[in-house]
Amino acid sequence: MTTQELRDKRGIEVSAMQGIVKAAEAEDRPLNETEQDTFDGHETAIGSIDGRLKVLASIDAVDTADDAPRPKASRGGAVHADSDIHVGPDNVLADPSRGFKSAGDFYRVAYAAFNGGGVPDRLRPLAAATGMSQTVGADGGFAIPPSFSTTIWDGLNNEADSLFAATDQYDVEGESLTFNANAETSRATGSRYGGVNGYWINEADQITSSIPKLRQLKLEPHEIAVLIYQTDKLIKNSGNALGQFLSRAATEEIVFLTNDAIVNGSGAGKPVGLLKGTAGTSSPRVAVAAEEGQSAATVVHANIVKMFSRMHHRARNAPGTAWYINQDIEPQLHTMTLSVGASGLPSYMPPGGLSGAPYATLMGKPVIPIEYCATLGTEGDIILANLGYYATGTQGGVESAVSMHLRFDYKETAFRFCFAVDGQPWMLLPLTPFKGSNTLSPFVTLATRA
Repeated sequence: MTTQELRDKRGIEVSAMQGIVKAAEAEDRPLNETEQDTFDGHETAIGSIDGRLKVLASIDAVDTADDAPRPKASRGGAVHADSDIHVGPDNVLADPSRGFKSAGDFYRVAYAAFNGGGVPDRLRPLAAATGMSQTVGADGGFAIPPSFSTTIWDGLNNEADSLFAATDQYDVEGESLTFNANAETSRATGSRYGGVNGYWINEADQITSSIPKLRQLKLEPHEIAVLIYQTDKLIKNSGNALGQFLSRAATEEIVFLTNDAIVNGSGAGKPVGLLKGTAGTSSPRVAVAAEEGQSAATVVHANIVKMFSRMHHRARNAPGTAWYINQDIEPQLHTMTLSVGASGLPSYMPPGGLSGAPYATLMGKPVIPIEYCATLGTEGDIILANLGYYATGTQGGVESAVSMHLRFDYKETAFRFCFAVDGQPWMLLPLTPFKGSNTLSPFVTLATRA
């Protein structure tokens, strides 16, 4: 049916509803059960018609010629997602969605422009600065509207296993961001804050001076890039579904690489992982040795107790402390026991055993399975960490762009997503306590059990 036919049909449904209400009002009574059912049926029909009208309006928006008369945009230049109003070239940049209803809507319009369909007003301000003509869509790529790029950025923070969201985050406005940080590696007298020393004095005694030491922590974001090809036919026929797919695929890949770098990053062209160390230094982590005679590829109760005792008390008591494990560890936890006399008590399972939901905590801290931990028996298979002691820096959100040129001869369009991030632990080395010889850290692992 055409748009006008649908509107005429909608008018008939509205008139029928008005007739039912007027009949009841004339008798000064509410609608009876039959009238209410009929009224609801007309209302459902109107909802269906409105949905079809929106689909036709979306198609009309893509096909509208550039010189067609356009009503003014809503206040501030923004356009309601369900509106047929087109955003003009003067105020398109005021709308975060650039006048597009969805990422799929943008992809379809860009595809049409690439293939000789003309460049609509709302697409012109997004033309890539390639030095070619902006009036010819095929001359350059088009930047994806920022509201759709934001979808990816939110995904990075909202993914269930996102480690990035738990880190100490900073925005890097230039090429890098440098912090002055505490150079303390020991709490022994004369070493606190890298050399601050206080004294008990008598009246008129001269005070001995001391000098704190600082170090510098530099965050210089490294770029993650995701490049996805899609055939022109798929774009043309599956705009909305394609937008959801590309956003999900790019989000999960960026999340994966960022998380893996936070744990395992080498620092060479990527963040320094909490298991690694900055150039020329040892790692700030504490690796707890296996128990004497402990079998390979096992985790025992004593391992957990000793790991917990090696986390610095300030990090341990701060929000965010958790056990991160490879799922290969779970059978070890479920069968782990504490020896009491000649028997053993379950250390991880609830009193009901397998019939009850696991507590999923150790020492009161949550146990979180993640992909980035090493397999069972290798250092890094279980990590006690507070990621608030890991600094990350980013340069804005996700930069997204689309172009047809890279795979032009294959009739494919390229979608590019880039994200710049750096990170490293705040501490250079494990901390030697004031009393005692066992070093402490916000990051504790279990050494390889070979």
